[in-house]
Amino acid sequence: MNIKNTTMKKYTSILFFLAITIVGYSQKVSGISYKLDNGITVKTEKTWSRVWVQQTQESFAANEQPQSVVVNIRTLGELTKSHTYKLTAAGKDVRLKDAAPGTYDLKITSSLAGKPGTIVTDISGVVVKPKMKTTLNITLYDYQINIEETPLASSGLSSSEFIINRFKGNNDQNYNQALPSFYPKGQKENKITPAETPARNKAKIKPGTYDVLITIDIPGYNQKVWLENFTLKPDINYKVSVNMNAGEILYSGTVRDVTRLHLYPANTADKLGGAAKPDKTLEFMVTEPATSKFPCAPGTYDVLLNIGNGKKYEWKKGVIVRSGSTTTIN
Repeated sequence: MNIKNTTMKKYTSILFFLAITIVGYSQKVSGISYKLDNGITVKTEKTWSRVWVQQTQESFAANEQPQSVVVNIRTLGELTKSHTYKLTAAGKDVRLKDAAPGTYDLKITSSLAGKPGTIVTDISGVVVKPKMKTTLNITLYDYQINIEETPLASSGLSSSEFIINRFKGNNDQNYNQALPSFYPKGQKENKITPAETPARNKAKIKPGTYDVLITIDIPGYNQKVWLENFTLKPDINYKVSVNMNAGEILYSGTVRDVTRLHLYPANTADKLGGAAKPDKTLEFMVTEPATSKFPCAPGTYDVLLNIGNGKKYEWKKGVIVRSGSTTTIN
């Protein structure tokens, strides 16, 4: 179904972007590199990709084996399978076990769970204090890229198909289609017209190395995923799947005439106070109709129910959206 030809649903999103959440000292993410082993570099624009970093210090427990820096890392959805860590100061490697008091940089190399490759995350400002343990709790959230290559006779052209999945196992293409654009490597201002476009998400093009832009078509807001240095070979079909690792949200309660859901960061309702009403400067996303499933970044939200197209509003606090599942508001 073509998104532009349907009137069943509307999706309006007004997004704020938080690249890094920091609690404690001023450590920050100073760089992220997302590369596949086939030479493709993945870059995103206006997506929900995020890195959360929380740093704390505490004294060693009496029965604890002392370690200066402890790293706890998790990824949301399908993204990575293993991690390695390198702690450095002034360019020199330092062991996490017995780092002296000071300020350090941490490099995390995460092996991808899908197409072979790595995500490298650089974190600066890791503070170690005397006789104390520094704990870094890190959460990674990004889109997973999978590429399948199969022979397909195309008169010497290269074929490609682009798919958007809200999360693993969710293959609904009706409202979040992938729209590809092709550019010469390193020349993003010179868009190339494919030889054939069998569908909005498919193309046949002369073999070569391209920077490929995948626009995630969401009415009201488009996200962009770049696959730079993508080599397309003749008579090969490339099926490129972008797994957003998102969750879904919808309203299924008993309050009549709930028309929209306004999503805000957790604790917004208490900060705003007073009568429940929308504040566009703080909104993360607005979905319409409220009773339909919409993709949403994992996280905790305060959700404002819009009843009767603005006649009344009601807060639902602390709504949790998890990657790979549907959150129902009652």
